[in-house]
Amino acid sequence: MPKLLTVKYTDFATELDARFEGDQDISSLDIFDTFVHTLHSATNVLKEEDLKALVFNQFKAYGDFDQTMREVAKNVSSIQQTTKDAIDAIDNNDQGSLKSAYSQLKDYQKRIEELEKDIYTDDTTGMYNSKFLFQHELDDQDTFKYDGILMHLSVNNFADINKEHGHEAGDIVLKFVSKMLQKNLKSVGIHLIRYIGVQFVVVAKEGVSTKVQGIFKDTVNLILSKKFKTHAGEMLNIELQLEQRTFEKGQTFQEVYTQI
Repeated sequence: MPKLLTVKYTDFATELDARFEGDQDISSLDIFDTFVHTLHSATNVLKEEDLKALVFNQFKAYGDFDQTMREVAKNVSSIQQTTKDAIDAIDNNDQGSLKSAYSQLKDYQKRIEELEKDIYTDDTTGMYNSKFLFQHELDDQDTFKYDGILMHLSVNNFADINKEHGHEAGDIVLKFVSKMLQKNLKSVGIHLIRYIGVQFVVVAKEGVSTKVQGIFKDTVNLILSKKFKTHAGEMLNIELQLEQRTFEKGQTFQEVYTQI
C-alpha cells in the first residue's frame, strides 16, 4: 500500500472548528470533505475533486468493508438455503442430502468465523477492535450488561517513539505490549481490545475484576522492567499509564470511559 496521505492535526482541527459548531452533528462525509480540503490547502498540487478520488482509493486499499459485508450477506443467503435443504432432508428421511447439508453448514461456519475475524480484529496488533467492543461486550444501547470494571491502558510516549525511532518501532511496541497483556489475560477468558490509537481497554465482570486488576498491574510492571531494543539496536523507553473505573449494569460505555 502506498504511503498514506497526511495532514497536520492542528490544521485539520482548525478547519473543523471553522466549519462546525461545538455541539453540531457531523457525518463521516463531513470529516472526509474537511480532510480533503485541508490536504488541498496544505499541498495545492491537485484539485479537490482529484484529491477526493485519491483519498477514497486509499480508504478502499486499507480495507473494503463493502466487500466484506457482501460476502457476509452471500453466506447468510447460502446458509438459509442449506438449512431449508436440511429440513427437507429430515422430513423426507433423506440421509444423503442431510449429510451434504451438514457438510455445507460446517463450511459456512468456518467462512463466517474468518469474516468475523477480519471485521473484529485490529490489523496492527491482532487484538480485537472497537467494533468487537460495541458488538459483543455492550448491549444495543452501548450500555454494560453487568456490574464490573473497565481497565484502560495507554502508551503515553507513542508519538515520541514514532518520531525518534520510526513508525515501525511504534507498531512493534503496540504489538509487544498488547500480546503480553493478552497472553496473561487469557487465563481468565478476558479479551484485550485496542479501542483507539494507543489506548487499550478490558471489560471484566465483577466476579473476576480483582484478578484482572492484578494481571494488568503485574504485566505492566513486567513490561516496564524490560529493556526494549529496536531492530537498529537502539534502546527504547516505554511509558505506560494504567487506569480503571468500576461500572454498573446499564451505564453507557462513554459515561464510564470519559471519567478515566
